[in-house]
Amino acid sequence: MALEPIEGRDCDGCTACCAFPPIHTETLQKPANTLCPHCAEGRGCTVYEARPDVCRGFFCGWFFLAELGPEWHPNQSGVVLRSESFDENAVTLLILRLSPFLVSEEFAGMVGGWVEEGVGVEFERLGPPGHLPAKMRMNELLADAVAARNLREMQKMFAWALAHIDQTHAWEPDGTVLRSALG
Repeated sequence: MALEPIEGRDCDGCTACCAFPPIHTETLQKPANTLCPHCAEGRGCTVYEARPDVCRGFFCGWFFLAELGPEWHPNQSGVVLRSESFDENAVTLLILRLSPFLVSEEFAGMVGGWVEEGVGVEFERLGPPGHLPAKMRMNELLADAVAARNLREMQKMFAWALAHIDQTHAWEPDGTVLRSALG
């Protein structure tokens, strides 16, 4: 199923996808959680016409889900919805930074709705530059709070999960050495 971006949505200065994913192409090797050397922060790609296909084809989930309002834009929320997980009946929420959005009713309501529908929800956190991210499945952790419609318990579980990842995960290097033959 091919998804089409919603008309009128744009990156609006967000460059998160220029930093978090590792890139492995003939023309660009970029470690995870490292800003691409061709990215002008807040503006975007400086080699836009020559960028690799993997960059051309990436859109975060905010571009595809009409139910996500402007508060879900990564620049506002600090969250990137990983659209490549959509076909697996799962949602991966890459938490770029701790933000007030993570304790909002909008965030909890959407996550709770996915949990209720049986959609797999994973929180993902970035590691240090050059290291792979870590994921934690949230469904089982949130099940009781979602069933009880307990917003406060959901928010506690969000905070616990993110702190647990940050404090206990052994970050794995991605082994990529930065190299570019672009521009």
